[in-house]
Parts: sequence; structure tokens; C-alpha cells
Amino acid sequence: MKKITYIIVTLMLFSCDDFLTFDPITDKTSANFPQTETEALQMMAGIYTTMSNEHQLTDMSYLFVCEIASDDKLGGGGVNDVNAQAFEAFMYSNPDMLSHNWETTYEGIHRANFAIEKLDEMEEGILSDGLKKQYKGEAHFLRAFFYHRLATLYGKVPLKITTELAELGGAPADEIFAQIATDLKEAIDLLPNKDYSNTKEGHVTRWAAQAMMARVWLFYTGFYQKADLPLVDGGSVSKQNVIDWLGDCINNSGHKLVGDFHELWPYTNSLTIGDYDYIQDYMAETGKKDLKYASDEGARNPETLFALKFSNFANWDIRRGYGNMYQLFFGLRGMQPISNTYPFSGGWGQGNSIPKGMVDQWLADEPNDPRIWASVLDIEEELPGYSVGQWDFVMESNYWGKKYNGVTARVEEGDGYKYYNDYSVIMYGNQDNNQLSHGDDLVFIRFADVLLMMSELTEDAQYMNRVRARADLPPVDYSLENIQKERRYELAFEGLRWNDMRRWGPTYTKEALESQIGAPILNFGKPEVFKGLNPKGYSARYDETKGFFPIPQSQINLSNGLLEQIEGWRDGEGLYPGFGS
Repeated sequence: MKKITYIIVTLMLFSCDDFLTFDPITDKTSANFPQTETEALQMMAGIYTTMSNEHQLTDMSYLFVCEIASDDKLGGGGVNDVNAQAFEAFMYSNPDMLSHNWETTYEGIHRANFAIEKLDEMEEGILSDGLKKQYKGEAHFLRAFFYHRLATLYGKVPLKITTELAELGGAPADEIFAQIATDLKEAIDLLPNKDYSNTKEGHVTRWAAQAMMARVWLFYTGFYQKADLPLVDGGSVSKQNVIDWLGDCINNSGHKLVGDFHELWPYTNSLTIGDYDYIQDYMAETGKKDLKYASDEGARNPETLFALKFSNFANWDIRRGYGNMYQLFFGLRGMQPISNTYPFSGGWGQGNSIPKGMVDQWLADEPNDPRIWASVLDIEEELPGYSVGQWDFVMESNYWGKKYNGVTARVEEGDGYKYYNDYSVIMYGNQDNNQLSHGDDLVFIRFADVLLMMSELTEDAQYMNRVRARADLPPVDYSLENIQKERRYELAFEGLRWNDMRRWGPTYTKEALESQIGAPILNFGKPEVFKGLNPKGYSARYDETKGFFPIPQSQINLSNGLLEQIEGWRDGEGLYPGFGS
């Protein structure tokens, strides 16, 4: 996080009240905007801002769904946190449960369409040729990024690539993924071929586009069992194409792994690390000195290819668009005194309980893997002062995700300490309020993922072993099983597991989901065993839905019969009655 980032310029040009129609709501219209280089930058910022807008209602957001739907997390929260529990059960809390996600994602698509059209229309001399190509490349990437989210979350969705008013039904998957691939190829061609350190932080780069192409290719060919990824013109993206692009990224981007896995996460920030016993013990045991958060004091993390960035401008009027709300939602439930949870912050306790079986499997597979306790908070071991059963907490586990939990700080004061809700209060001047303070980057693509995708595509273990070497683990031979394990553990709790499971096939997915059953949990502070929430069970529900979630009913109603609900959610299938019903 830096005090000022590119997303602070928000130009709200469009509304989403109608089905895939957008009307200007300010004096800036398509007739007079953009006319200057500054306005062109504002236009681009408006596209990025939709990601912040989507994140405003965290429990309707893409990453939140992916985390809870996977076998790595339980829904949890309180009895009224029905969205989290519904995602866990492959059910819905209300017919418009995901309306905010749908509307903000299509808003981003519309803004990207607008930018692509207007950049071609801008008068000569307003933008340099290089800057115009860069902005067009960014817009194509972002449109692809948004459509990838829609296609993996809902399946068949309207495909709209112009700003013209239209009412559309759901396009076949082949058409949607062809557009995604075409946009990403265009982005790769347009974006500058230069070291990431010479690009503007927060903006999409050629390297992010190459990595995103690999992610899309792996999902499409795996989930749909296809040989290649289609393009709009009738061509295709082959495996070798993707390998070549990833090779370019690995060899020429300047991106690299940070020295130690712990340095990726904010609990190693310079204000907190000295008082965090776990890290101090780790450094003493390994002899590693001077660990430091890769993004400390606004430093640029060399492992990050694409991230949603935040600022210190959050207040009660605009709090959610500027602060990282995942850190609040994933925080330890109950808002207990910070001294009880230090160095982690309190929050809503939704979607961050880890089933014991996941930890047990990790320990069985890699007992010497330092990433286990770098990623997983063992509450009994690390937080003896924490009180379980806060408020009406259900599906509470002894294990909690560290990566996107907020991190606190403290300073000596008299005979004790003064605690702050987030270290950013001191480092960046954020307000000292647990709902406003959090501002760490939300990383979508990092270099370790690039290396692991390269191993999977080439069936060459050298790239996977670079990731393992960073964790001081011995090399292994390539196998699909080994890459599956490595991706699960290296990228745990980063929102990628769900689509990895699905692309590895229904058998793998259903076995993984069923593994959550029997996990020891606490409901209202009392020991129980997790039995699942859907009366049909995970396997039957996955067979019905294929892992897709329901299109908001309001959008179907607005489509004049063109848009159909996806299978497994029709005629009221999957309504969640509430916890304990």
C-alpha cells in the first residue's frame, strides 16, 4: 500500500440499473470525454475502480466465493452471515445474492469497452502512440479479466464488447473464452516489453497478461476438456504458445521470488515483526536475519504481477473502496481486545476457518514445510488469550488463515503497550479504526504462480523446484500429483484453489469437497463435528451445478426472456434456509 495510488481517481460515468445498459450520470459523456491526457488517465482509472467497487460488498465478491467454495475454508461467521454459509453449501441465501458482483463486473466491462472505442477516436497529439497502445492493452486485459471471473463463476453469460445498448442472452462458453483469449493476446501485443520496475505500479503489464493467458488456458482446457483455447478469428492458442509467453515472462519481466515466503505477508512489516514471537522464533531457528515485508513502507514487491491496491483515504463516507475489506471479513470474530489477538486484528470471522483435515494433510505431505505456519494460524498455539465462541460464531476452527488477516501494531507506553488496529495507522497515517485501517494489496497474480503454471504446462519440475527451494524444501520429480500439492500449499488461501480443483476434474473436486466432512469445529463455542450444510451433500450438489453459482434473478427478469438461469439453480433449487434449520 502507498499513500496515493492510481485508483484514487474515480470517475463514475455509468449506472447499472438496467440489464446491460448504462447511462451517463455526470456532465462527462461520450460526446465530450476524454479530451486530454489527464482525462484519458481518469478514463482508465475508472475501469480499475470497478474492482474496488466489487470488493465493497465483500460477501458478494468473486474472491470471497472462491475461497469458501473450495475445500480450504469453511463459511463460518454468525447465524446471520447467510451468504458465507450459502457459498459453503452450494446454495443461495436470496435470488439476488450475487447481484453486486454481477453489476460491478459488467460495469468494468462497459468501461473497458468505452475506453477501447474512445482511444481509437481520440484526436492525434493528445496521447503519444506508446501511451495509447498501453492504455488499449490495459483495457483489453481488464475486459478479459472481468469476463474470466463471470465465465468461471456463472458459466453462460452475456457477451458484450461494445457500448451500444443491447439485450443479450448467455453466450456459449467457447465464445466467451475465445473473446477472453483474443483480448489477452491483444494485450500481450500492445503492452510495452520492458522490465516491470520501469512500469507504473498498479497498472496492468505485458507480464500480467501472459500469466493471465496461462491461467485461462489451463482452466478452459481442463474444465471443458479441450485441446486448445479458441480465438475469435477462428484460430487458437496452443499449449506451446502459452509456454512461450510464460518463458518470456520468467526470463524478461524482471519479476522474481522474494527471498523468504514469510516476507510476502504483512505480519513481517517493520513495525510488528519485532514483537511477533512466531517470526522471532523462526529467524532464531533458521538463522535468517532481518526478514522484512516485501511491501514495507510502500516498497514494490517483485513477486507481484497484478494486484488491487489501496490507499489511506478510507473514511466513513468512502471507506470500502479505499480499504481492504477482506482483512476485516477474514479477521478473528468478536472484536476482542487487540492484546488477545496480537499481531492479528479482529473482524467478522467469515470465510477464514480452515478445516483441520487440510492442515493434517499438509503436515503429512510436507512436515518440514515452513509455509504451513506461515499461512495457518494455530490459535491454541499462538493466541492463548483469544476467547472462542465470540458473538454467535459458527463453524469456528482452531486454524485460521494468516495471509489476508489484518495485522496490528503496538508501541511501549508506560508499563505496557498501546495497541493499534492496523500497523498502517503508524506507517501510513490510516485512521485507527478496525473497519477503516486495512490497506494491504490484494494480490491476484504472483510470480510463484507463474513458475508453477510453467511446470504444469511443460511437465518440467525445475520451475516447481524453484518455488520449493525458496521454502527450503528438497526437489521433487514432476507429476500431476506433485504439482497439485505444490499449488495447494504455495497458493493456499489466495482464491485460486477453487478453480484449480474444478479444472482437475469432477472426481478430484468432489473428493476434495467431501474431505471437509467430519472436521472438528465449534458452534457457539461448543465442540461439534462439521456435517455439511446441504442436505444433498457436496458431491450431488456439484454434479448438479458443476461449481457454478446462480445468476441474479433480477438480471434474468430484466432480460426479457433472453437470459436463462444455469442448471442446478432453476425453480428455487438450492435455497439456503439458514443455519440450524
